[in-house]
Amino acid sequence: MTFDFDTVIDRREWNSIKWEKYRTRDVLPLWVADMDFSTPQFLLDAIQCQLQNHRILGYSSPPNELIENFIDWAERKFQWQVKAEWLVWIPSVMTGINIAIGTVGKRGDHCVVPTPIYPPFLQVPEQHDRVPIYAPLVRNWDGWKMDFENLRHTTKQASTVLFCNPQNPTGRVYSRKELIELASVCLQNRTIVISDDIHWGVVLEQDITYQPIASLDTEIAAQTISLYSHTKTYNIAGESVAVAVIPNPEIRRDFKTYAARVHPSLSPLSLAGATAAYGDRTTWLNELNTYLRENRNVLQRAIHESQVLSTTLVEGTHLMWIDTTGLPVPNPQEHFEAFGLGLSDGREFRGPGYLRLNFAVPRTQLNQCIERIQDATVRYR
Repeated sequence: MTFDFDTVIDRREWNSIKWEKYRTRDVLPLWVADMDFSTPQFLLDAIQCQLQNHRILGYSSPPNELIENFIDWAERKFQWQVKAEWLVWIPSVMTGINIAIGTVGKRGDHCVVPTPIYPPFLQVPEQHDRVPIYAPLVRNWDGWKMDFENLRHTTKQASTVLFCNPQNPTGRVYSRKELIELASVCLQNRTIVISDDIHWGVVLEQDITYQPIASLDTEIAAQTISLYSHTKTYNIAGESVAVAVIPNPEIRRDFKTYAARVHPSLSPLSLAGATAAYGDRTTWLNELNTYLRENRNVLQRAIHESQVLSTTLVEGTHLMWIDTTGLPVPNPQEHFEAFGLGLSDGREFRGPGYLRLNFAVPRTQLNQCIERIQDATVRYR
C-alpha cells in the first residue's frame, strides 16, 4: 500500500480533543469521529506550500482552482453537474446546517429529524426557534431504514428535514431507490432537504454506491441544500472548510445573506487543503476504505462472538452502532469505560441502549479494543 495506516501515532501531546478526554486514564478513546491515521502527505504539502508562498494569512476567499476542482470532483465521482454559482463556502458542515435551518421557513415551523442522529443535529431546531419532530429509523435484519410512512406524515407540516448520508451513527449508505422515495415525499410536501453528506468518501461495501440526493433530478435539487466537506475522508478536521451546494437561487440568496452575518471569511490553510483534496487522483481513498473494511470485519466478528452485543453492517463511515441491550448493566457507556474503552453514549443520539465506536484506528489498537470488549462481556455470555 502507498499509504501507512498501521503506524500508531501518539497524539496525547498534541492537544487532541479525542485523546485529551482520557488523558489521565487507561482508556482507549474511540468516541469522536476523528481517525487516528496520518493526514495524507499531499494535503500537508499543499498547506506547507501555502505557508511558504503567502507570508500573510489574511482573510481569504475560495481560489478558482478549488471551485474548479470541486466541480470536476462532483462530475467525476457522482456524474453530478454542479455549477460554480451554486456553491457557498463555509467553515464547517455544522455551520451550514445552522445557517440552513435559520434560512428556510420561519419561527415555529416543524423540522423533521430522523433518529438516531449525530447529537448536534438534535439541538439545532430549537436553537433557531423551530419545533423538532423526531422520525425514528427502523432497524431490520439488513440494517437501518427510513420509515417513509412516518415521514409522509411528519413532513406535511415541516419546512425542513435533516438528512444524513452516509448515515451517522448507523453506517447506512442509502440506495437510489430510498433517495427517490425520500425526494418524492419532500416534493409532495414542499419540504426542503438539508443534507449532511460529510462522510461521502467512506463507503466500505464494494457493491454499494453513494449518491447525492440532489443529483437525482433538477426538481429535488431545487429543494435541497447539500453540505460537503473533505475533512472526514482525508482526516483533516482541524483545518475545516465546507461547501453548501444550493441550486435554488432564492434559497441560495437567503443562505448567503445569513452566512455573511455568521462568519467573515475562511482560513487560507483550510482552503489550500480543500483544493488538494478535491483534486486528489491518488490511491488514498481506495486504500483507506480497504483498511477500514477489514477493521470493520474484524470488529463485527468480535461483536457477534460476544453473544450479548449486536450490530448491523456498516456500509459507510468508520463508525459502528452497537446494540448493548443484551448487556445487563445500567449504564453501558460507563461499563465499557471501566474496561478501558471510551465510546459515545447512544442516549446522546436519541438511541438509548446503543454505543457508537470509531474503528478508524491502526490494527494494533483495534486488537486492543477487541480484547477490552471481550473482558467487558465475558461474564455475561
